[in-house]
Amino acid sequence: MVVPMPEDDIQNHNHNHNKILADSKQHAGTAPSCALWQTRSYVDHSHFHVNRTRAVATMPIRFYSSTHSPSQPRKSGSAPLAHRSLISLSGPDAAKFLQGLITNNVDASRQAPFYAAFLDARGRVLWDVFIWVWPELVAEKGHWACYIEVDQTEAGALKKHLKRHKLRSKVTIEDAESVGIWAAWGDAPAQVPKENAVSDLQDPRAPGLHRYLVAHDRTSLADRSEVLDVSEYHLQRYLLGVPEGPVEIPRESALPMECNIDLSSGIDFKKGCYVGQELTIRTKHTGVVRKRMLPIQLEHPGASVSPPVSGTDIKQLDDDGRTKRGRAAGKFIAGVGQVGLALCRLEMMTSMKVSAEGGSWKPGMQFGVDTDNGVVKVKPVLHDWFLSRESHLWDKNRTRI
Repeated sequence: MVVPMPEDDIQNHNHNHNKILADSKQHAGTAPSCALWQTRSYVDHSHFHVNRTRAVATMPIRFYSSTHSPSQPRKSGSAPLAHRSLISLSGPDAAKFLQGLITNNVDASRQAPFYAAFLDARGRVLWDVFIWVWPELVAEKGHWACYIEVDQTEAGALKKHLKRHKLRSKVTIEDAESVGIWAAWGDAPAQVPKENAVSDLQDPRAPGLHRYLVAHDRTSLADRSEVLDVSEYHLQRYLLGVPEGPVEIPRESALPMECNIDLSSGIDFKKGCYVGQELTIRTKHTGVVRKRMLPIQLEHPGASVSPPVSGTDIKQLDDDGRTKRGRAAGKFIAGVGQVGLALCRLEMMTSMKVSAEGGSWKPGMQFGVDTDNGVVKVKPVLHDWFLSRESHLWDKNRTRI
């Protein structure tokens, strides 16, 4: 089963997103101009009271950084994604070949782009990908064909992976160099003429994000749309809690449900056998996903501080604001300015209940990450649309626990 995109996702997202942007504008300092910190972050829910339908932050967003950059995120815009690459897959056996390798369902009748992941035999994520397929491409090739979008640093490894599994399959694997990838958000997608895009997709990972394939010679998506730096795209992802690429979804380590690929319509739990299916289906039937990637707010008493190191443990804080010993509540994944991503133990850092025994979270708990400049407080964010998707997909399974 692929998770549907509820129609009220965007409405709920816009309310929460605008609230975060307004708070950040009021309390903004500076945010780094880099595309992202080369670090990882896990979400902190310590200052949020969370139930199944709503999460409320008790503290406003503040930006901090050791480098100069714009003080607030752009509510609307578009950016070219030069860090993403495309691999062309075509041939009479292309659909059947890909069906055995990715988490989403592939058949020759499917002619619209979708999100998916490649897994290893242990069920760990190798690559998060978009599969670009559209009627004109199929007509041009004379059979089902697609472009596989992946992080540029992993394109070579993915091509080797495909060729290793090719065997006698009648497929052709090559670079796709005639088009590029763009992202847009806010009001910008409504300004994009259809003729400017080869194909487009409402990004299923979060409301408000859109993705496009455009000809390489185009310098903008729309004539009246300002072209923004890719750092703005990364900031939008972090505000929404969307991980992407090997820095945030570490290869052969991350689990697909922990990265919310299931909540992003990226896994079809009813499809046939594929590499890594066993653990994925077993997790689905147990009904328990204890850790998930979430957006986080970061707070430090200093005006300028370096970001936490990728993979640093998130710990509960004592009354003096120091990290306690004991089990980590999560891990810091990535961030820019005051926002980021973290992998969180849901029942430890939030009031979400995902198992029969429940967790240790209590109102008033605070969490943080140790850095060379002191403790950075970490606060997780639970968007309404996230809670709705998680409940829709997993509540029925929990009744069997």
